[in-house]
This record gives sequence, C-alpha cells and structure tokens, in this order.
Amino acid sequence: MIIHVNVTYLLLSYLIAIVTSILSALVLGLPLLPKKPIRFSYEKSAIFPTPIFAVGFLAICFSVNFFWIYNGMVLAIFWGIVSGLFIKFIFDFVFPQPISKEEISSNDLENKDLLNNKKPLNNKGLLNNKEPLKNKESFETEEVNNE
Repeated sequence: MIIHVNVTYLLLSYLIAIVTSILSALVLGLPLLPKKPIRFSYEKSAIFPTPIFAVGFLAICFSVNFFWIYNGMVLAIFWGIVSGLFIKFIFDFVFPQPISKEEISSNDLENKDLLNNKKPLNNKGLLNNKEPLKNKESFETEEVNNE
C-alpha cells in the first residue's frame, strides 16, 4: 500500500499521536503504568493501550489517504485526544475484563475445582465417579389416562 506523504511527516504524525494520547490519558486520571504484576494486569494505563489505539486510528486514516490539514499532524492530535477519551470511558464496555478465579463464588466449589483441573471427569462425565443428584419429582412420570 502506498501512502502519498513525506516519511518525515508520517513519523512525526505518529510521534505526535503517541505523545498526545499519553498526555490526554494522564490529564483524564489514568495511571502512567498499571499495578504490579504488569504482565498479567488488565488495568488501563497511559502507556498501554492508549497510544496503541491512537496510532491505529491514525494508521487507518492514512491508509485511506485521509490526511486532513498539515499533512496529518492535526489529525494525529485529534486521534490522540480521542484515544485517551476512548480508553477512559468506553474501553471497558467494548473489551470487558475476563473473569478471574477470585470472582467465582466460594459456594460453587465444583466449578472452581473444574477450573483448577483438580477433579477430572470420568468417561460418564461425572466428577469422582459420583452419581448425579436426582430430584424425585423431576424423574417421576405420571401416567396419563387416554380414555
């Protein structure tokens, strides 16, 4: 794909989008870095994913040859601010956090043990060769008189 713009302006626009998105996220109250451990954190921050969205939105505009004015630099500022707003207010609705093991209720121990793979299923699909609980009323059938 050919983008008809000077490479210097293109890289400068990406840099402006990154800096603007980080600054807008910090102004909106997002932390600079997520809490520890960073590797498995689903917390939003100014460093990640805010500039990634800004650069992505800007790249989409550049790929369809939409530069607006000043060779895309004003567009970079716009997408930087919009990505900060998106991450702060809309991100959780679009990309919800996965359910953690702590959120599973302690009353539902079988599901918790299944998630931890502590109780393997046998070939009948039962846990530890236990018979499934049967409700008398649900398995009893009434005879219908067809007269």
